[in-house]
Amino acid sequence: MNALASEFRRWPLWFAGALLIIAAVSLYDTFLLIQFADHIWYLEQNPVGRWLLKANGYCISLFVGVKLTGTLIVLCTLAVMQARFSRFAFPVSTSIASLQLGLLAYLTVG
Repeated sequence: MNALASEFRRWPLWFAGALLIIAAVSLYDTFLLIQFADHIWYLEQNPVGRWLLKANGYCISLFVGVKLTGTLIVLCTLAVMQARFSRFAFPVSTSIASLQLGLLAYLTVG
């Protein structure tokens, strides 16, 4: 695993690709949230998302704001991690990107 991580450190596009996947899937999920705003209470399966909807009178504005703020925090944290702890940036960012791809599959197929 360590040799694999060092190989990817030499390739500058892996990190940008991981960040792009994370951001794109998050934006697509937010797009779906806005598109189905009238039905989101019945569709949303995340308990935190349901709590945010209920706390804001079933209006999606708080949910969208928290969702986008969370994505921005993750992307900035990964950028700092790449700059200061590049050894850990590869496994963390690719793990998150993989989970986001799983979410994308769930959103489109499930």
